[in-house]
Amino acid sequence: MQRLKNNLSFLFISTAIITLIIMSISCNDNPVGPGNEPPPGRRDYTWTVDTLDAPNNFYFRMWASSPSDIWLVSSSNWDKSVVHYDGESWSYYGVNGMFPKSVYGFAENDIYVGSSGGGIWHYDGSTWTQIAKLTKDGHNNIVFDNMWGEASGDIYAFGAYPGEYGYNNSVIAHFKDGIWEILNTDGLYGIVEHLYKNNRDNNIYLQVVEIGGGRYIDSTHIYEYKQEQYNKLYSSVWTKGEQADISLLNDEVFFVLGNRIARRINDQFHTVVNVDNPNFYQRIWGRSSTDIFLLMTDGLVHYNGSNMEYLFHFNYPDAKPWTQIYGAALFEEDVFFLVVEPTTNSKFVYHGKLNK
Repeated sequence: MQRLKNNLSFLFISTAIITLIIMSISCNDNPVGPGNEPPPGRRDYTWTVDTLDAPNNFYFRMWASSPSDIWLVSSSNWDKSVVHYDGESWSYYGVNGMFPKSVYGFAENDIYVGSSGGGIWHYDGSTWTQIAKLTKDGHNNIVFDNMWGEASGDIYAFGAYPGEYGYNNSVIAHFKDGIWEILNTDGLYGIVEHLYKNNRDNNIYLQVVEIGGGRYIDSTHIYEYKQEQYNKLYSSVWTKGEQADISLLNDEVFFVLGNRIARRINDQFHTVVNVDNPNFYQRIWGRSSTDIFLLMTDGLVHYNGSNMEYLFHFNYPDAKPWTQIYGAALFEEDVFFLVVEPTTNSKFVYHGKLNK
């Protein structure tokens, strides 16, 4: 009888341990289940709009270290190619030799710009200095269309140089240990628009736009970069309703796959939300899976984990070409969106501040 009791006790303890292990594994494999998501993002913003004094410039990139340190860049007109906001007013200027296409930084005195012609520039808080001029396969007409990095000593600049059918010769440069290295991009074709490292799986993901050049329709591709190999995960035509994109929300990569927003877990796409608004323009920014801003052709929408609501509408919601949002800077209480209105050739910065 005593042996039976001991066996039953051992069986009970073993079962409990196995159950705890299974529960632990299940929780790790499904970290986005009920109860694991952050609270819904707030929507009670008060909005102000600044009109940029640069009617002939097209600003495609925005970066900010704080609500009082915001940068925009454009390569349209040199004398207003760099724009800075100090919390009160906007200033405009050009830097000799710099024709900026992208901007990214880590502090108000640690900012990088990618320029046409393969140039990389750095701002130390007072002076802009060209720190590199890069080539690939003998080509120096590289356009660094965007930049991203984890730290000042670990940053990527990416884009393309032109070929027979447009800017389709992919380029990725990586700055690490004080050295710029041009990565092997065999297997890629198109301009690299976005590149982020995903904290969830430590993989790098890329969005590449392939220019059809009149041969076929332009297309977008999503790649995973792992073990120095590019694995294509998704492809679509580059048109509203079908194109693909990626965005970094709280160090996690979120994927826009047509009208589906997803995250990637265990090498599979997991849907966050299917967007049923036909005006969705396949571009998102956010702080978490329950605090996402979505570009629509008629305005900006917010998703809080359960429903969507417009935060503001554009001045010309029915006009074509559609109004665009080309950049965002998000902080705890403040959000900024770079809005370009083709109908009037106007450029705005929409500033939302959460109510106290």
